[in-house]
Amino acid sequence: MGKLKRASITLFIVVGLVVFLSGCTSVERQAYNTVVAAKAFLDSEKAAHPECTTTPITTVCSILPRAVSAKDALISAIEVYCAGPTFSAAGGQGACNAPSKGTPAATQATAKLQAAIASYNQIAAELKGAK
Repeated sequence: MGKLKRASITLFIVVGLVVFLSGCTSVERQAYNTVVAAKAFLDSEKAAHPECTTTPITTVCSILPRAVSAKDALISAIEVYCAGPTFSAAGGQGACNAPSKGTPAATQATAKLQAAIASYNQIAAELKGAK
């Protein structure tokens, strides 16, 4: 997949996440804020380390793909958390259909979303510390 296509897909997802911000819960907002910050941070790291595309031998270059994967996993967790008729019908850009609070599905989906946020934050901290 070309860089432009990947960037377009990521932008599409980030814009889609903006749509569900209205009326969202704190975990949804935290996930959204993390994805937006992750996109900006990782883009700046990629620009600062172009050597990672050809000779990924530094610590930064070994952590960068893990951070990108963690961000992508967070986006997937948001898609699962918000899955439902309104969200899915709009191609992931509709209102979030979070599971009903107090249900086992809500407990599980929230825990997975929080774990994805924590995972990205941990890897991002490693990347910041590797400089």
